[in-house]
Amino acid sequence: MAKTRLVAGLLAEMFSIGLYKRNQGKQVRQVTGVSIAVFFLVAASTLSNNLPIKSAEALRVGLPMLVGVIGVWLAYRVVNYAPVADFLIAVQSEMDKVSWPSWPQLWRATVVVLVTMVFLAVSLFLFDIIWQYIFRAVGFLKM
Repeated sequence: MAKTRLVAGLLAEMFSIGLYKRNQGKQVRQVTGVSIAVFFLVAASTLSNNLPIKSAEALRVGLPMLVGVIGVWLAYRVVNYAPVADFLIAVQSEMDKVSWPSWPQLWRATVVVLVTMVFLAVSLFLFDIIWQYIFRAVGFLKM
């Protein structure tokens, strides 16, 4: 019974046009909605390009168009569905708390990471050569 109420509530939400908490989490919700819409539009384009040439014109044009329209509508409604919207609002509030590094700090941190990775790669390469020499000397590896 609870499952049918959940499905009915979700379907009712998908066919409404209202906005949930209109001014909260606006940036994250817009980016999420556009990302979902772009996914469906790319899927519609791919579907259009991969349908057989001999299929009916209504099918070749109509089906991808239907997928695109339904996808854009779902993208709009999903970001206004209360549980999803509340999550995205919380994401925006957490992102606002982040202290982003300045460009000089970012470059220094990047250099440190790259130097460390090169050092580790060279160290592992040298250890590999040393262990191969030892195993060949003992007779565990044959040439």
